[in-house]
Amino acid sequence: MDDTSDSDLAAHLRQLEERLHDPQVRGSAFLTGELLDEDFSEFGSSGQAYGRADTIAALVAEAGQAGPPVSSENYQLKRLSETVALLTYETATEERRVLRLSIWRRTNSEWRLAFHQGTPMKK
Repeated sequence: MDDTSDSDLAAHLRQLEERLHDPQVRGSAFLTGELLDEDFSEFGSSGQAYGRADTIAALVAEAGQAGPPVSSENYQLKRLSETVALLTYETATEERRVLRLSIWRRTNSEWRLAFHQGTPMKK
């Protein structure tokens, strides 16, 4: 049984999410792959669906481009089970704000991102 408090888990998952915003992590297929579950899938803010390999390739390619910094806020955690947690938050750049939803799954005592969705917010 996991004895991690909700606040500790929320802080840990936020840290993992923020690693995925880090250009050095995004630019490394290895580092990104360490955070994504083998079954990872994503519904992007563009409306496109992606699998794990597509997501890693896109992040590595995107990391070479100088984009605006991403800030994130309003993190909220909901445990769905002892090994699954839902994390919601918002990201913002100069151009847009996006509502984000991530499902994290604990396997072999490590949390991995299993699903992610981004939905653009109205301006």
